[in-house]
Amino acid sequence: MPTPDNAAMGQRVRDLRGRTGMSMRELATRAGVSAGYISQIENGNANPSLAAIRSIAEAFGVTWLELFQPTPTTGRVLRKKDRPRILSDGAVVHHEITQPPIGNVEVLVTEYAPGQGTGDDSYTHGDSQEICLVIRGRLQITVDGEVTTLEVGDSIEFRTDVPHAVLNTGTEPAEAVWVVSPPSVPLHKGRLSPDPSAN
Repeated sequence: MPTPDNAAMGQRVRDLRGRTGMSMRELATRAGVSAGYISQIENGNANPSLAAIRSIAEAFGVTWLELFQPTPTTGRVLRKKDRPRILSDGAVVHHEITQPPIGNVEVLVTEYAPGQGTGDDSYTHGDSQEICLVIRGRLQITVDGEVTTLEVGDSIEFRTDVPHAVLNTGTEPAEAVWVVSPPSVPLHKGRLSPDPSAN
């Protein structure tokens, strides 16, 4: 059964394809996945990894957070209970903090179950500055092969084009605030015009 999160993302991908006139096959080719996989995503029947989500976003020329509709709020206030949630990479939950249109920075809060993480020895995205601040638990951060353990209140910054990975090596859930500036959008792709339905 499709989850609400996956169904919402699937609808957004369909909407973006409609606005750009991009076929499912063309999107699949640009994102480096199969057309069948795109179909599963659009129908809410796939739980794509963060890497796949980023690839699809790059194919549209938008940030990956823009694949998720913002929760309607009054002004720019975003209550914790209303944070858009992105499920990916097993027991890792990403909460969108920055509300579209994103602008010059993207911020998210990510929760990691014990033993869970994201990235690997070759994982990179864009060419931006990324900052991680641990606010709960303990995280092991590997940047370009160098391993560092961060406790609550510790932070690290690095370029997103450098291979990096995150792993919760503790026995309790961990949580971190991530700040990326500018948002990871490829410079060679044009951005879409604002979606009037998102106002």
